[in-house]
Amino acid sequence: MQIRLIRSATLTVELAGIRLLIDPWLAGKGEGRSYSGRGPSPLVDLPVPISELLQGIDAVLISHLHSDHFDETAQRVLPRSMPILCHARDRDQIAAMGFSDVRAIGEPMTVGSVTIRTTDGCHGPPEVLDDMGEVSGFLISAAGEPTLYWAGDTILCPEVEAVLAHERPDIVVVHGCGALWQGKGPLVMDGPMVLDTFRLSGNATVVVTHLDAVDHGTVSRADLRRMAAAASLDQSRLRVPEDGELLSF
Repeated sequence: MQIRLIRSATLTVELAGIRLLIDPWLAGKGEGRSYSGRGPSPLVDLPVPISELLQGIDAVLISHLHSDHFDETAQRVLPRSMPILCHARDRDQIAAMGFSDVRAIGEPMTVGSVTIRTTDGCHGPPEVLDDMGEVSGFLISAAGEPTLYWAGDTILCPEVEAVLAHERPDIVVVHGCGALWQGKGPLVMDGPMVLDTFRLSGNATVVVTHLDAVDHGTVSRADLRRMAAAASLDQSRLRVPEDGELLSF
């Protein structure tokens, strides 16, 4: 398996001959919205041209429809016939964008020999959930490959703890920027939650993304690395990749 962080939550996953693109946020630097009022996001450019990013993609996974996970640029440049895999709640809205092959994952779905299931999460504490709405993550597996749990836009919550305990994934991808909404949150994991997730993940490698790209984030890559070092965590299993970095498992 190869995982390449593109930027923020956007990444590609390649396993068993299938290449997946997850949550494409493809706007150029400063071309999106501001989430805190401090300035427009994304804060950084894409590390590769969009044309290069889309080469060889077999399907796109969409966890939810927030603008930093499936933006207008992605909606415009993705081929209309590209398979779009999503939670059932989002299928009709994505189809209305003009995509002809939108598949609700629901029960486990296969793409080639790769199996994909949705997982539940919690997009922040109770006081923000009316604004944030529902989110999902993905479990991605194939024979002879590590099992990947991409947790999505969620804090550490009972739903995440249950996946870690019952599925025992080999790789866990979490969002760790500790973003706030109107001063409330976090909407995704902050530093202490990332460290707790690491401790709950057995021998899994934990990959932290969704960093240094949105204006409402409160935790940086440098912050997480300092916290992990202070906690004497095995940083060979706690990976904080840079934009464009390729991880092989």
